Amino acid sequence: MRTRPLSRDRGGDARSAALAESMVAHQRAISVHQGAMVGEIAEFARTEAFRGDGALSMAAWLSDRCRLSAASARTLVVAAERLGALPQLSEALSAGRLTLDVLAPVLGVATPETDAPLAEAAVHWSVRQAQELARSSRGMPDTEAAKKFSGRFVRFNDARCALLAQFAPDAYAIVKSTLVARATRHDHPSAADPDYEPLEARLADALVEVCTERGRRDGGTGSGGGGGGGGGPGGGGGNDPDPGSGRPLFGGAPAHIVVHADLSFFLGGEGAEGAEGAEGAEGAEKEGSASIQGAGPISAEIVRRLACEGTHTISLEGPDGTILDQFPWNRSPTVAQRIEISRRDGGCRFPGCGYSLISNVHHLRHWINGGPTVLSNLITLCPAHHSRVHELGWKMSGDANQLVTFTSPHGRQSISSPSPAWRRSLPVRK
Repeated sequence: MRTRPLSRDRGGDARSAALAESMVAHQRAISVHQGAMVGEIAEFARTEAFRGDGALSMAAWLSDRCRLSAASARTLVVAAERLGALPQLSEALSAGRLTLDVLAPVLGVATPETDAPLAEAAVHWSVRQAQELARSSRGMPDTEAAKKFSGRFVRFNDARCALLAQFAPDAYAIVKSTLVARATRHDHPSAADPDYEPLEARLADALVEVCTERGRRDGGTGSGGGGGGGGGPGGGGGNDPDPGSGRPLFGGAPAHIVVHADLSFFLGGEGAEGAEGAEGAEGAEKEGSASIQGAGPISAEIVRRLACEGTHTISLEGPDGTILDQFPWNRSPTVAQRIEISRRDGGCRFPGCGYSLISNVHHLRHWINGGPTVLSNLITLCPAHHSRVHELGWKMSGDANQLVTFTSPHGRQSISSPSPAWRRSLPVRK
């Protein structure tokens, strides 16, 4: 039995509405003050006036006099250094339309040429989306890929029975895909059931399963493929030389990762040669871009290695990056559409959510009411927000490729935009 009111029954009173508006206004005022402060920091730092108070840097002066953390002080100093050449982004911050948290990663990729379009688009982005843009714009040359590979580790903490791990992007995606596929079982009890286990606990169980399943498999799939049993860790199955090469006995699911790469990665070798040495930037441009969904940019050589054994789905795209091979009359999206929707949305599109481990593709205008199965009418929602749209009174309107407005049962609206790393039409992505 439900013990708390439905979400649609909360926040509809006048006091809650006033509090919501007040908090948003406070944040706008904070941004306005930060915009003014950034301008003053730039002038103060230009003359190195901070040295008169014994500080060795502008960031150190801010940490001491303004009681800021070192990270917050550095963010302000970097903003002051870069916003002088970016008047539109500076004005968006000073007017309260853009927060410093969103602005900070954008500054890493903004140029005077992209200043105006970024200032217009970034007001709709979350901090996570701004970080995605910065990460995707940097890409990953082969030298950085090698560094990430060399930095892989697993560390154990015996006192806490805990472990910490770091992988290269492709290995991370494989591990995540394997564990999530095992943990997200459709027959698992709902949250209201006393036997419910949170997803984090099920992921831990999945890791243990992966580590213990070797030797507990049936019918090997190797060249011998024999039918003998071979149960223990040292036992073999028929003529199968590897007792762990058969199908898992419980809850197994193959790892599934999605790599997005321009076709130019697989045609010719000019880009690979150009990516070395002084021609690196030009070579990278020739090759285009590539990334692992959920793990970020990868290098050309990682793409080619993964392509040796992967399944390829070729999708035709327009100049703005939107796929052209769509089937609007079908009820369910195609594989290519689902892949592209996942790349565009990066998780649940409900403002402030972004949950990506479990999600559904929803028609903005329902298919039964004539809504086409095309990218502009399809949006990603997590199970919790999917139910809010269907049963709890939330409404959506707009173009999923651009801006979607979510309207609560009480009439309050919030805006969702696609990942800025997806839109090829954005100047910084060209």
